[in-house]
Amino acid sequence: FAPPAAAGMRRCPSCGSDVPPSFRFCGTCGFRMDEASAPNLMPQAPTAPNPGPMGMQPTPARARLSMTLIRPDGTEGGTHDLRPGENKLGRSFGPVFENDGYLSPVHAMLDIRGQQAMVRDLDSLNGVFVKMTGEEELTNGQIIRIGQELLRYELIGTPEPTPDGTELMGSPNPGFWGKLTIIIGREVTGAAYPLLGESVTLGRERGEINFPDDGYVSGLHARVTLRDGRVYLADLGSSNGTFVKVNGERAVGHDSFVLLGQQLFRLNLA
Repeated sequence: FAPPAAAGMRRCPSCGSDVPPSFRFCGTCGFRMDEASAPNLMPQAPTAPNPGPMGMQPTPARARLSMTLIRPDGTEGGTHDLRPGENKLGRSFGPVFENDGYLSPVHAMLDIRGQQAMVRDLDSLNGVFVKMTGEEELTNGQIIRIGQELLRYELIGTPEPTPDGTELMGSPNPGFWGKLTIIIGREVTGAAYPLLGESVTLGRERGEINFPDDGYVSGLHARVTLRDGRVYLADLGSSNGTFVKVNGERAVGHDSFVLLGQQLFRLNLA
């Protein structure tokens, strides 16, 4: 049995958190609370299934399709039910979403086919991010996220002369092959970190590029590598993972992690 709610508090029916009586929404999962909340019901013990003919047990029900909110401390929050086929996601499509101001009303589409799915960005303002499970190639303009840091990879190529043959003047290039630029807001950027040598590591305390004030970045978090003329990104066993922004659509599967707005979800497709 769940512990009783604190005095004067209400129990969120979605995630079980205590909610003050003046709150319209659960502060943990965003569930809309009834202002005239009924008393919390104690959970009931599950009843044994009735045996079928000849004492046969019924076939177990298939686990429901859903996406589970993962809180910042790693515990599970509310869930959002899914169905086979197309599922629209955003502030307009469920209580678990509606309190996140970084989500667009119609943010993404999740098209489920068996235990696989395609996630598609529906021209949202802040995009859709998927947690990496292995090394991936970076293309020019690709946006990544580590901790709270939003970064864009850009290729640094050799400047081309203008059509009339004039050479572009610039500082000598010691061998920079790319750069990572911090994205602060819409068309607003911050510091840019040039990439030099075979690889560059990122972290909160170690590596060539550091984010000391971001507690969600691990000490040594990720690595960007130049190999055979291509650029690759790898997570280095970080606590919170490395995410890449979905350009168009991307395949995901059971237990994939998808970042929508400021909320992290695990897909339950099995």
